[in-house]
Amino acid sequence: MIRQHVVRGISAPVAVGLLLLVGCSGKGDIIPMNLTPKASKEMTGAVQTVKPMAGPRVTVIPFEDVRADRAKVGSRSSMWGGETDFNVSSGSAGEETAQAFADYLKRKGWQAQYLKVAPQSGDNRPDILLSGKILELAVDAKRGFLLTDIEARSKLVIQASNREDGSSIVRTDAHSGNHDNVFWFEPQDGEEILSEVLEKNFERFVVNTKFEDRAIRFR
Repeated sequence: MIRQHVVRGISAPVAVGLLLLVGCSGKGDIIPMNLTPKASKEMTGAVQTVKPMAGPRVTVIPFEDVRADRAKVGSRSSMWGGETDFNVSSGSAGEETAQAFADYLKRKGWQAQYLKVAPQSGDNRPDILLSGKILELAVDAKRGFLLTDIEARSKLVIQASNREDGSSIVRTDAHSGNHDNVFWFEPQDGEEILSEVLEKNFERFVVNTKFEDRAIRFR
């Protein structure tokens, strides 16, 4: 979860000094951001290992990023007008989104894997191929006096293609989330809320689909 801190016992001069120290980022600065953040020890302990269920083999390939600026995934702005861009650390939001999707499906017990390119022939061909498009993906942090408000947005198109009969299904979902009054904002805060919003898209796809033999259908 996002770390929220309560400001107590800080004198006015110290508070102003801190604000000046952390609020002077100039426009043009860039902070790398992971769309698949490493889980903290607290989060790792809370995640239960799920045994892969019997079912079709699923492969997730990189999403197509159709946004105007494919490198940027939001920004941090200060109350004085300074701005810092968040860029995808790996350089590919499409690849990281697909990796996050595959990881999510594996936690749900799916026989899922991420590959940069789908196998075209042979026994390695998946029963279901998942791909998609990124229509919106951003996290914005707006700093006020000592506290920062964070908002994340995502809109994804997810397509599933069945090898068995050549059919496919397509679903589009959009989600947003926010954490307000965060003291001492760190990039990890933005990574975590963006990850949460992405997983909402993945969750809606999973709960609205079902397996029929080696294919996937809408419920």
